[in-house]
Amino acid sequence: MRLKIPSIPAALGALALGGCAALGPVAPPVTPALVAASRGASAETLNAGRRIFAGKCTACHTADPVGKYTPAEWRGIVSDMAHRTKLDPAQQSALVAYIEAARASL
Repeated sequence: MRLKIPSIPAALGALALGGCAALGPVAPPVTPALVAASRGASAETLNAGRRIFAGKCTACHTADPVGKYTPAEWRGIVSDMAHRTKLDPAQQSALVAYIEAARASL
């Protein structure tokens, strides 16, 4: 019996898509309720923050659920990690907006 091994791009694509779906409990998707829970952030900004959370924040470690820390603790974590992840101020702001909206919608 011969096993079929998927191509590397196909495997990476499946992993990326599966990884985003698997983040649901940790990083909820941006929904109208999450946008409503934000303090005026757009869906575009919140989606950008979620992409950062699901990408840069999980490049070196697993993601902590958004409810694990207070908003003040998250702001400190984002500030501390911004230099390592090379986040500019707009990216930091989007990430914090997403985390705070996701926490508020729990």
